[in-house]
Amino acid sequence: MAPYDKIPDDSVPEPDDSPLGELTEAEPEEAAPSGELEELAAPAGEAASGTEDGAEPPGEAEDGAEPPPAQRAESPFVRSVKRLWFRAANAFYAYCYFVGIQLLRTTRAKRRHVAHGFHRMEEEAAARRRKYFNRLRVRLRGYWRDLVSPLTELREQCRGFSKAVDNARRYGTSRNVANVVLNAAGFWLKRLWRIFRTLLNYAAPIAACVLLYFTVRYFAGFQLALHVEYNGVDIGYVSNETVFTEAEKDMKERMILGDVLVADPTAEEEDTDEVQEAEQAAEEAEEQAKTIRPRFELTPVTRDPFSRFMGRFVHTADPSQLLDADELTNRLIRAVSRSENNPDGFAVEEATGLYIDGTYIGAVTDGDGLLDLLYEMKERYRTSDMEESTSIQFVKKVEVKQGLYPSGPNGSIRSLGEIRSLLDKEERGKKIYTVVSGDDPLKIAAKNGITLDELKAMNPGVDVSLFPGDELLIANSVPYLGVKVTETIRYEEELEYEITQRTDPDHDIGYYQIVQQGEKGVREVTAEIVMTDGVETDRNILNTTIVKEPVNQIVVVGGNRPLKVIPKDSSGKVASGAFQWPTIAGSINPGFLGYWGHTGSDISWSGCYGSPVLASADGTVVASGWRGLYGYCVVIDHGGGMQSLYAHCSALYVSAGEQVSQGETIAAIGATGNAYGPHLHFEIRVNGTPVDAAPYLYG
Repeated sequence: MAPYDKIPDDSVPEPDDSPLGELTEAEPEEAAPSGELEELAAPAGEAASGTEDGAEPPGEAEDGAEPPPAQRAESPFVRSVKRLWFRAANAFYAYCYFVGIQLLRTTRAKRRHVAHGFHRMEEEAAARRRKYFNRLRVRLRGYWRDLVSPLTELREQCRGFSKAVDNARRYGTSRNVANVVLNAAGFWLKRLWRIFRTLLNYAAPIAACVLLYFTVRYFAGFQLALHVEYNGVDIGYVSNETVFTEAEKDMKERMILGDVLVADPTAEEEDTDEVQEAEQAAEEAEEQAKTIRPRFELTPVTRDPFSRFMGRFVHTADPSQLLDADELTNRLIRAVSRSENNPDGFAVEEATGLYIDGTYIGAVTDGDGLLDLLYEMKERYRTSDMEESTSIQFVKKVEVKQGLYPSGPNGSIRSLGEIRSLLDKEERGKKIYTVVSGDDPLKIAAKNGITLDELKAMNPGVDVSLFPGDELLIANSVPYLGVKVTETIRYEEELEYEITQRTDPDHDIGYYQIVQQGEKGVREVTAEIVMTDGVETDRNILNTTIVKEPVNQIVVVGGNRPLKVIPKDSSGKVASGAFQWPTIAGSINPGFLGYWGHTGSDISWSGCYGSPVLASADGTVVASGWRGLYGYCVVIDHGGGMQSLYAHCSALYVSAGEQVSQGETIAAIGATGNAYGPHLHFEIRVNGTPVDAAPYLYG
């Protein structure tokens, strides 16, 4: 309540019957100054005339001093607001005080409760520890008593036996002495056995754990191998069964236990007899293979003291004796081949086998000749201008393995000529060509050694729609053993120059003069190209260097428009024949506003790509180049506010500022810009607004 000790008496809220009121009443109130009470109680009229008890009237002061300024009394409304404010402040303060006190009491009780709980837990834990250590102490004492009690008993019995021996010597015979000694020896043996048994009960588990630890540690770093027996023949050692599985598969590919199966990977589907014979031979091989089962035996790899101890029970192998898959294949073939113990086997011969993508093709006795053949097939694609770093590789994985292969009439050993004929064949597949900028159907056909008709037959519509990046089918078969050449080349490209046009108003439209001749630039390109079977399949630009910058061409054209207009008749219409058909053939489809937003007439026909575009009327070329959705286009001004536009061209033959005559070739039909096929987009504009061109063309 300290913040409100100096509040005037008439502003202090009156106590009420609420609990908060009781809290505020508990503090003694201070008396307000009497002067302030009198001042508040005095009416306004009395304040003007004077004060009670002979007080000096306002405006006068003792000793001639200036009287203090008169203070204006507060209105009842202000006093009521203050009273309510101080009452609310006191109530809020009392509420906060009450909540704080209760919170302190509650937290203090909770802290005591939690502390008591932790203390109880500590006492319980200490009691458990004491109980555990007491039990352990009792158990250890029992163990110690079990160990020491026989010794204590022996010591006590020794004294008794010593007295008994003395008494027997003194009062008895030698026989009595012997009986006492024998009894003492028997007692000693029993007690010593008891001590040994007790020690053994404790030491045996510990020794077993130690032995188990060292045994696990020994065998954890122990390398094991498999000893293989096949068809009753000791084959050797392999690191795991996967090596044997791979070798057995390779063996079955080389031969089929009496009948050799050599599948021609390029054989046609019509060779059903050969396929049936191969399937029958495979079935027979599976039946016969069921009678031969390999026998595996686990064996340590290295010979050490433990393996020497176990040598009479298992085989042992040196790491150098482990076989790989190729050597194991040769040994498996030798195990089932013809020999004194197996006269029904087949003959085998040392040869070189050819594998393509993991498939066995055949074997030849001349391994060097096979390597020369493969080298020759790759060198076919090497040219004289290739660098030494050029990589020439087979598309498929080619492996050559030296080993044992079945020989004889039914063997899998072939002549080098048969292997060559197999590798020169083709297999079913698609040969794809990717269109690059500047290609056309005729160029693509010439690049790939086929005719244009063959290209069209394999790619319908190629003469109608052709864009860079398109993939074209150029063959339905590919070489069985394809060759991929990766080469880094350097070549120069021409950089086109730009044409800067200046308009001279002193010359009429149609005036054209070159003031600076344009020169093409040169750029050196370093690229890595990938060619598969002689056809480029990928090109990666590594670096470009500008050797010579292009020089822009500057032309000056006339800007004065002469009074030349398209001839019109007396009615103001364009005379018939003023505009001619802008191509050599074709028809309009769709026409002007044929669909929403279409402002021209599309002229096309089958095979129109590259056909000439003709100037529909005399005039001056005002624009020639790329124009967004129009692609490559030409705009000709005919005077009188009339212009014609020719869009989606594949090539442009005129430049801005040139004068053209009616029927002159100005461009070639194409499909550039927003076009879905080759056609000519033709527009006629009157004062810049496109109009229907059909009336002008058809007259």
